[in-house]
Amino acid sequence: MKYVFNANIPTSPIQLTDDGDVKFFIGLNCTNGKLPVPLCITVEKRIDNHNQKSICNSYFECHMSSEIDKELNEDSMLMHKSRHIHCDSVETLTVDGENGPRFQNESHEEYKVHDWNMNETAINEEDYRMNTNPTSDKQVTQIGSFRTGSAQSAEILTMIDTSDGFIHDNPTIIEDVANERQNMMQQPIVSGISDDHLEEHQIYSSKKELQRKLYMMALKRKFEFKTTKSTTKLLLVECFDKECKWRVRATKLGISNMFQIMKFYSTHTCRLDMMSRDNRHASSWLIGESIRETYQGIGCEFRPKDIVADIRKQYGIQISYDKAWRAKELALGSIRGSPEESYNTLPSYCYVLEQKNPGTITDIVTDCDNQFKYFFMSISASLAGFHTSIRLVVAVDGTFLKAKYLGTLFIAACKDGNNQIYPLAFGIGDSKNDASWEWFLQKLHDALGHIDDLFVISDRHGSIEKAVHKVFPHARHGVCTYHVGQNLKTKFKNPAIHKLFHDAAHAYRVSEFNFIFGQLEMIDPRAARYLMDIGVDRWARSYSTEKRYNIMTTGIVESLNAVLKNARDLPVLQLVEELRNLLQKWFVTHQQQAMSMSTELTMWADGELRSRYNMSATYLVEPINSKECNVNYAGISAQVNLDTRSCTCRQFDLDHIPCAHVIAACRFYNISCYTLCSKYFTTKALLSSYSECIYPTGNEIDWVVPNHIRDKVVLPPKTRRPTGRPRKVRIPSGGEGKRTSRCSRCGQYGHNRKTCKRPIP
Repeated sequence: MKYVFNANIPTSPIQLTDDGDVKFFIGLNCTNGKLPVPLCITVEKRIDNHNQKSICNSYFECHMSSEIDKELNEDSMLMHKSRHIHCDSVETLTVDGENGPRFQNESHEEYKVHDWNMNETAINEEDYRMNTNPTSDKQVTQIGSFRTGSAQSAEILTMIDTSDGFIHDNPTIIEDVANERQNMMQQPIVSGISDDHLEEHQIYSSKKELQRKLYMMALKRKFEFKTTKSTTKLLLVECFDKECKWRVRATKLGISNMFQIMKFYSTHTCRLDMMSRDNRHASSWLIGESIRETYQGIGCEFRPKDIVADIRKQYGIQISYDKAWRAKELALGSIRGSPEESYNTLPSYCYVLEQKNPGTITDIVTDCDNQFKYFFMSISASLAGFHTSIRLVVAVDGTFLKAKYLGTLFIAACKDGNNQIYPLAFGIGDSKNDASWEWFLQKLHDALGHIDDLFVISDRHGSIEKAVHKVFPHARHGVCTYHVGQNLKTKFKNPAIHKLFHDAAHAYRVSEFNFIFGQLEMIDPRAARYLMDIGVDRWARSYSTEKRYNIMTTGIVESLNAVLKNARDLPVLQLVEELRNLLQKWFVTHQQQAMSMSTELTMWADGELRSRYNMSATYLVEPINSKECNVNYAGISAQVNLDTRSCTCRQFDLDHIPCAHVIAACRFYNISCYTLCSKYFTTKALLSSYSECIYPTGNEIDWVVPNHIRDKVVLPPKTRRPTGRPRKVRIPSGGEGKRTSRCSRCGQYGHNRKTCKRPIP
């Protein structure tokens, strides 16, 4: 048989040898009872009664383009057309009850050829019918109610061998094809390598999938084989021992990529001395495929030496450390993709991200050679929440990346009303230098706009200080008190100085600060001079002139760095997607948490207010007027002004949550202390912070990206990896020291549970 597709592009005819090919064609293309590829069948009778097959090629050539296109435009469930063939002798098909169907020679001036057109049709078994009229000189099998929306068409010309007058190969009918389809559905396509069962007629999605199955089967059953022949249409493998009969023969199914096992001899008779300690099929690629599921997600610590031990335990095969390492890299590469492809796909990802989340800001900068230089991302949901319901204090910091091309991850984050981390923007650059920090902060400024009361906190990195003063000239720049304290430890080696610095930095009253700082100056004048050079107003809360609230460190960014510890191993595209996914999870979790709060203030703010309320129970209030009073406790007094929302203890002024003195005054004047809290600490503001959703980008295959975006070339950056083992742990800050771990198994210090070797009594 032959069928030809009337497609938009030229195609060559495909030879079908028997009815089995037709069954397979329909079974392969029939989905849910519908045939996506239209099928036109033309049946023609023999011209003479000799032992030969005849096809009216003139009909095929002349009517293929015109008539089929005409048939495609017809709106009928079954279309019969007539063609005229002038022959002296034509065979007609009659029904003989004893001998079955037989061809007989008859003379006709013209002969009608019936087309069975399945164009725009769907298989329906109830519509199958056969008209058998013994008195008629011919029998027509009609197939009705076939529907499909394909724009292609195909004709099949049937060749029937009737050398002795009988039809030896029964024509294919749709009912048989439907039954064959059910049989194929019962014989599913085999995928995966977990099952080592092999049998004839199994179908695999590709030759590579079948080879993978054979390799894994050899590992599990501890034998070796060799590939005798491997082509695009045939795969023949046999046991490595020539005397063994085990072999597999598989062929390609039609024009698909699927392979089916045609012959399989399962019995092994090979000698045991043919087995090797290191199976020849235990390649790094196969081992990587077998452990692929182990590395799904991030944070897996399945090390090469663990792979060596696991393969030896599971298959009894000894592999080298290098092979285990390569297997791990191949497994990770198959899951995450190549780093080079990751950079090139980044522009399309950013476009889709902005389309899915309107208002999101992304930017990619490359050099003159199209090599990656900078990246910036700020999700619209974070920006919207920041402008309405987040304290205007932004902490910035950077951390190193650990993927193939290294780099630095820049982070800007805030705190929400429940004192939780609120990521604001992310950036990727080459390192923590002046140019990269200035570029990141400039993009952050463009995303946030001009904000008068903005307060920026960072460590004392010189590049950050230069960039903040240049990009945010009107913002106040404070330094992280934790980093300053660690520097004091390193420079002056005196624990007492560090303790006095911490107390002075967190003091609310100026008088209290002066007293503590005076003690520090008497102990070590050099340390006091060092702190004065930094700028007291940058680290001391009592001298802060802007709204710093209770945020004294960059701990929110450091905590975010710890959360992203494993994600920093990923290629750039997967890293950006992990950042987006993290924000999506946090926004949903925090929104649900806010909706469950029944208090007027957030859970954290309400807890702070209640602890101060309990402290104010014994405070004595002396009224001055209807809005001012003097509050005494243990010989220390504070003057409260409810109109200006101030207290001389300065705790209320800086934290914007009523202190114990203000709460005592509210109780005296019968005023609700909740009305004096900042709007940022209300449950309503917390809900507003997470009111918008963050949508995923979906599957890459479904992205609709303009050509000018898709064609943009982004090459990996110019980086040079340092020699030696790649660094996975950050360099500790000055004064941090080395933490001593404690084993949870034996309780001793100096090691952990994983490396514990002490016997347990």
